[in-house]
Amino acid sequence: MSNFINLKKYISIGAFSKLSGISRKNLIYYNDIGILKPALVKENGYRYYSYNQLDEVSIILSLKDLDVPLKDIKTYLDNISENNLLELISNQKKKILEELNRLNQMNYIIEQRTKNVNMISNINCNDIFLENCTEEVLFLGPDHIFSNSDDDLEEDFANFLDYCYSKKILYGYPVGVYSKYNAAFSDTPFSYNYFYKLPSDMDYIEKTIKPCGLYVIAYDNSYLADDFKIFQRIDDYIIKNNLSVCGDVYVENISDEIITKSPNKYLSKISVQVKK
Repeated sequence: MSNFINLKKYISIGAFSKLSGISRKNLIYYNDIGILKPALVKENGYRYYSYNQLDEVSIILSLKDLDVPLKDIKTYLDNISENNLLELISNQKKKILEELNRLNQMNYIIEQRTKNVNMISNINCNDIFLENCTEEVLFLGPDHIFSNSDDDLEEDFANFLDYCYSKKILYGYPVGVYSKYNAAFSDTPFSYNYFYKLPSDMDYIEKTIKPCGLYVIAYDNSYLADDFKIFQRIDDYIIKNNLSVCGDVYVENISDEIITKSPNKYLSKISVQVKK
């Protein structure tokens, strides 16, 4: 009689699998790692579960759908409480926000790269013109002192990438350089910063605003305007049109090594804020 009652009280692993929606293979794995053990294991090795264990299944599936690791689910099952739940889901929310931030960056990189590729065919490096530009969000790297040494420039860029990594900024944005306008005409060492343009709604980082306003725009067949002759042409344009510089200079790659294998097809955009 007692055996009959036990068979009614417990259900086989196959039946519990169908009832819970957890595969037989995963039920065996959960047993092995101690997250959901059978309520009864007979001498013949057959495993049986109880209906009461569906409460544990509900917890496991709910937390799994939130991408909570199994080891954390096991810890929580051993210590179920309001405070432990709040701590668990708060930590998971932080991870989710970080992942959303990463996906947002990926999407913005794709948008920037697509925009740059589509505009390349319309760029004329002989043209210099005025444009009213909207505000943009920048992520500035550490201050560097400009040097004509290739080794120093490579080290500066490596430091910038390390800084980006420490701030969870993805690699792949078109890179830019920010400096004071008069630095382009200086014979003495000057400070500059690498930058990435970022989506405006990105959190957890220090942001620098490239202000909206009137800008002189020029394009150069180079990598980050490494041919300084373009700045003399820009200065001539500013003087000729009775403009005065009221801001800084921003140089950004439009076509770089990600877009072309030919350095002679590199393109950079130079923006200098001015007023009439």
